[in-house]
Amino acid sequence: MKTIIIAIAALSLATPALAQAPAIDRNEAIFSAEGTKIGKIEKVVTGDDGAVAAVRLIYRGKFITIPAATLSASDKGVTTSLSNADLKKL
Repeated sequence: MKTIIIAIAALSLATPALAQAPAIDRNEAIFSAEGTKIGKIEKVVTGDDGAVAAVRLIYRGKFITIPAATLSASDKGVTTSLSNADLKKL
């Protein structure tokens, strides 16, 4: 019984870390920090460990790569913490 309680407690502590990585799919809408739709995700780039490292999309006629550290899930799709001005520099 103590083992089960400890296992459940350990899982509940691990859950917030898992929740930080948003589920990201190809063709999902992506929005800037200002809330402007900037396009659809063309490719999800994963690292050696299988975790999302970045996303690629066409923005203003060229491919750009947005780091996963700037991404979060929203009710509309995926949002980056990068502003429109930041995205123009990529």
